Amino acid sequence: MRTVGAITIGQTPRDDIAGEMEKVLGAGVRIVQAGALDGLSRREIDALAPAPGDDGALIARLREGREVLLAKQKIVPRLQACIDRLADEVDAFVILCAGAFPPFSSARPVLMPDRCLGAVVDAAFDGRRLGVIVPIKQQQASSAARWSRVDPGVVVTVASPYDDPSRLIAASEELRRAGVTLVVMECQGFTRAMKQVVRDVTGAPALLPASVLARFLAELA
Repeated sequence: MRTVGAITIGQTPRDDIAGEMEKVLGAGVRIVQAGALDGLSRREIDALAPAPGDDGALIARLREGREVLLAKQKIVPRLQACIDRLADEVDAFVILCAGAFPPFSSARPVLMPDRCLGAVVDAAFDGRRLGVIVPIKQQQASSAARWSRVDPGVVVTVASPYDDPSRLIAASEELRRAGVTLVVMECQGFTRAMKQVVRDVTGAPALLPASVLARFLAELA
C-alpha cells in the first residue's frame, strides 16, 4: 500500500488530521484527500443540516475554520461519491470521522475509525470504567448506547476540538471524578496535544482516532 484516500465529511484540506496520521505512517505512504463538502455553496451546505432533535448529527469543519452540523443520512452518499471518485488512485480508504457509518461500496479496503476504536477498546479495556468524549451534545446519547456494550456505566462527556480548550479540561475533569480507566476521544479533529491534556487530567490512557486509524493502516502497509 502506497496511497491512502482520506475522506472527510467536511472540506479539504484537513492537514491537521493527515499530519497526525503521517507521524505514524511515515514518508512511504501518500495521503490523497477528498471532502464531502468540497465545491458546495453555503446554501448547499446548509441543506445538509440535521433536523431538530436528530441523533444522527455530525460536526464538520469548513476550509475557513468554521464548524457546521450535518445530518449523517445526507452526508453518507457524498462520502460514497468521494470513494468512487478516487477508486483508481488509491490502495485503501479511511473515513476521517469517528461516527458510526454503514458499510461503503469499494473494491479497496475502507477503514472507519469507530470500528478501529472499538477493536482497540475490546482489547484494552480493563472492565472498570470507560470514558468517552464526543464533540457535540447531540451525539451524547447515541455514543452512550454504542459503548454500553463494553461498559453499561460508560460516562460520555462533551468537548469539541474546535471549541475553547477549557471545555476539554472540564470534560476531562468530569471523567476523572467518574474514575474512568480508559478514554475514547470520539472525534477525528482531536490532536496529540489534546490527548495529552486528557491523559494529564484523567490519569487514564486515551485513544486518539487519527493515530489509531494510522496504526491500522500501517499494518496494512
